[in-house]
Amino acid sequence: TWIEALMFVVESMTTVGYGWLLPFSSDITRLLTIQIMLSGVIMIFVVIPLLLAPFLTTLLAPSPPRRTPHRLSGHTVVMGYDELTRSLIDSLAISDHDIIIIEQDKGKALEIATHYRKRAYVIWGEYTDPDTWSAAHIASADYVVICMDERQTASIVLGIRKQVKGKIISIVDKLSFDRYLRYAGADYVLSPKHTTGTLLARHAVFNPNGDSEPDIPGLDRININFRKAEGQELRLINIPLVFGCNAAFKSLFDLHLFERFGVIVPFLWKAGTFIPWPRDDVIVDNTTSLFLFGRAESIVATLRQEFNTEGCNDALAVIAGFGDVGAGAYQKLTASGVSCIVVDSKKQDVEQVIGNAEVEAVLKKARIEEARFCIVALNDDDVNIFTTLMARNLNPVIRILARANEPASVEKLYRAGADYVALLPMIGGQTIARIILADTVTVLLELPDKDLVILNHVRTTYPKPLSWFIRKTGVRIIGIERSDTTIVSPSPDEILNEGDAVVTVGNTEQLKKFIRLL
Repeated sequence: TWIEALMFVVESMTTVGYGWLLPFSSDITRLLTIQIMLSGVIMIFVVIPLLLAPFLTTLLAPSPPRRTPHRLSGHTVVMGYDELTRSLIDSLAISDHDIIIIEQDKGKALEIATHYRKRAYVIWGEYTDPDTWSAAHIASADYVVICMDERQTASIVLGIRKQVKGKIISIVDKLSFDRYLRYAGADYVLSPKHTTGTLLARHAVFNPNGDSEPDIPGLDRININFRKAEGQELRLINIPLVFGCNAAFKSLFDLHLFERFGVIVPFLWKAGTFIPWPRDDVIVDNTTSLFLFGRAESIVATLRQEFNTEGCNDALAVIAGFGDVGAGAYQKLTASGVSCIVVDSKKQDVEQVIGNAEVEAVLKKARIEEARFCIVALNDDDVNIFTTLMARNLNPVIRILARANEPASVEKLYRAGADYVALLPMIGGQTIARIILADTVTVLLELPDKDLVILNHVRTTYPKPLSWFIRKTGVRIIGIERSDTTIVSPSPDEILNEGDAVVTVGNTEQLKKFIRLL
């Protein structure tokens, strides 16, 4: 019958077997059996998975580690993960330094662990939980970096201070919290915003009288080897071109800096573009910022004869935004003799135009058309981009130095007309890395193309020529400092001896190989 045929098909499709042993005597019984078979299949393959799926997903989902696979000592613990700590970890990659990242968000911790794999250990746990601190071996860490809001930072510092034998570095938005966090037990309190503001000002004008920086190893290190006589030590400085100086609108070939002063230009900025290997035909103009490398006395002579560093006494700078970044730039510029007009929506105790920096009339009132420098230091990247566009349009020859909060905004700011862009998280990460690496290697400069300029001492007792190191690693060696002499742009045949201080340029992998060979 049709009912028997339907039952045969259902039994076949559901694989429950054939019920010929059961003497079904009516079609109603057969239909009921068909219904039972279909409902059973639906229950097994639809209802139960829907009920168990969340539990099974949680049970089988990968989970970030709660502790490291083995005990660590002499490592760095980083609490919190953002663009700043990402930059820090990338900067520390130059050494074989062990890093533990603590992240309390499970999903984020898993993502970080997948991203870094063998480059850093990741622990999932609450920042304020003593069990998390123990899992990170915080007592034996050389450095603990805390990158959170000030209240949570203070709570953590107070909790770990007695356990930690190493240094505690806290990152804050406002440098005014410095004394409170130091009182709580932090060894370093750093504000990336303040540092970024100072850096922007440095790219506007060089202060020939020297720079006063916090007592931070690696940051205040202008002298590479303090045993050298004054004037003989090697220096690497950045100096923007000033209108009216002798070097203006000449090519590097015409300047003959190495032949006349023993100074080289290993890299430079020009019209918002970083040039790591400048050619001799590059013209030095108002869009150019040079990196000069050589003996201190030679650089001083170069500045006096070719660069009018005194020409900023009558210069005017417009500072858009007077938060921590703008205030840091203001302090640096006024100390160098530059007159500043601040544009901010809030009343400040400085010479100011109250208003929005995106408004053309406000910028004109701030004398943007006659200003030599413009520091764009607002907290919104979109506002910074538009302000840069307006400033460049109103004054085509002005030197614009801008702040960026997100990596994606850097290229947009350059396209908008900025001459130099400081990425705030990257500046903060580099600052912390210099502190951590100060005992092993001195990071003198991190370049926009991800290369680093470092100082390291030769420890090997087997002298070898530079050509051997260059062939093995691919680095670029720009200077050697010894107890009795200094060499700028040494030849490949120069022999490296134990105790020599070497200034080297290269990417992370190249420099890591170089450091191991030393």
